[in-house]
Amino acid sequence: MLKNIQKQLLLKYPLLWNTKFIPMLSIGVIFHLLYFTLGYIDGTIDFSNQNNITIETFSILFGILFCIVTIILWLVFYFKNNALKSFYKKSKEAVFYEWLQIFIICLLLTSFYLPFHFGKQLHQKSYFSLEETKNRCRMISNADFFIDGSFRGTEIDSLASGLIDSLGNKVKIYDEDNDYYRREDIVYFEFIQFKDKKYDKYSLLNRNIFPFTINTTKEDSIQRIMVQNWLHTNDKLAVKNLMSNYLKMVNEHHLKTNLTLEKWFEVTYNNPDFKKFLYIKPYWEEYNEYEPYNEYEELDLQPYNRYDNSKYSKFYVQQNVLKEKYDIISDAHTNPYFINEMLLTFLYIALGLSILIFSFRVASGKSWLIALVIFGILNIIAGFGSITIGYFYRYSIKEEVVYIIICLFFILFFLVYYFTRTHIYKKKKYTEIALILVLWSYTFIIPFIYLCILGYFKKKYELNEFNERVRPLLYYTLKDNFELMLLLNFIISVLTLFIFSYSIRKWKGLSEE
Repeated sequence: MLKNIQKQLLLKYPLLWNTKFIPMLSIGVIFHLLYFTLGYIDGTIDFSNQNNITIETFSILFGILFCIVTIILWLVFYFKNNALKSFYKKSKEAVFYEWLQIFIICLLLTSFYLPFHFGKQLHQKSYFSLEETKNRCRMISNADFFIDGSFRGTEIDSLASGLIDSLGNKVKIYDEDNDYYRREDIVYFEFIQFKDKKYDKYSLLNRNIFPFTINTTKEDSIQRIMVQNWLHTNDKLAVKNLMSNYLKMVNEHHLKTNLTLEKWFEVTYNNPDFKKFLYIKPYWEEYNEYEPYNEYEELDLQPYNRYDNSKYSKFYVQQNVLKEKYDIISDAHTNPYFINEMLLTFLYIALGLSILIFSFRVASGKSWLIALVIFGILNIIAGFGSITIGYFYRYSIKEEVVYIIICLFFILFFLVYYFTRTHIYKKKKYTEIALILVLWSYTFIIPFIYLCILGYFKKKYELNEFNERVRPLLYYTLKDNFELMLLLNFIISVLTLFIFSYSIRKWKGLSEE
């Protein structure tokens, strides 16, 4: 069947036959479907934490190897026939269409990670709906109040820190380094105040909750205040209800714990000060620590040598596993499937690889290798030139900017040389290497100009933390739109190549002399 398709393509669409576009397109689509499946498998979440098998690293390494081998085999068949070198009649757009097919093939073969990542995140996202995930994450966050949550800092005692004078006015203290105040001079309160009551800074009310990305900072703050209010108003029913639902979730996922509702409440809920309580230990599966036991040992709630005057109990729960797994689901719901940086990276990889192949297609292998050597030598010259000029003018210009300017000069020189020789003098001699170098470098013109402008502003308006000078609006506009610049550069590069392909077709028809 494939043989018949290729025969029909040879007769009706020789360009598609020559590039082996249909077979490579089929391979690329199958390759993407395979990696979507592998990603979906890798997105499996084992809540029991027994079988944490990840295949991402193996899949990426295999994909890179498969990509390299496939491209090599494809090029062997693709380079067997070359209409450009045989001077076959071609339409005006045929040169561009040929590059476009090369680009699509390169993009399909090199972007296998995109379907893998999509499949993985899609599977992670499918475990619970958005609303259910939010509710479960809130429950885990709130329960951390009574397990092993960290403590929040207290407010600065302005009077003791010397930030308020005798008249009650705020003052600023500057040290020799122009710091606002020295850290060692800061004095913090030993208590927090919630509504109309003061609590010790290591009281249960000063606990943090575990943050999940699915809940905003404002929502986390509301949840924390809600739990604080339960404790402040002695709402035992609300606390027990939280603990009960949390333990149901632990049992649902078959996680290890020796907690019961009554014992958990007893060792943590110490009304009214909530100062003496016991930590609940995490259970580390890899060390097989804290084996379950049924007998409850009477625990001494007196403080011992610990900064917060508390101690760990002999109760444990796999809260760490629960946080880790639901953190993955939370991220799957909040993160986009594809970020701009990832998409741009694969677009530029395919663009660069396709131009390398295309430049070899339109020129001879000998010229291609000579151009490669010249390209390396010019980069060395630009490097030494930037170091030398940058040393003598180090106070007015950065070395990176000098390097970019030298490279821009080389690119413009080869552009002018190529178009002058081919369109004014109508001579092909010595232009083949210039053509290859132009194809390799023309996509860098816009990014280089962009970096030159940023480098100029950085050097001219060098700032420190206390400098009141501001850089021009143009600087911040460019700096904040780096991804947009890359996208526009990609679009302009493709359009430029479309126009440039007409010149390549005419250049190919010039006499060698």
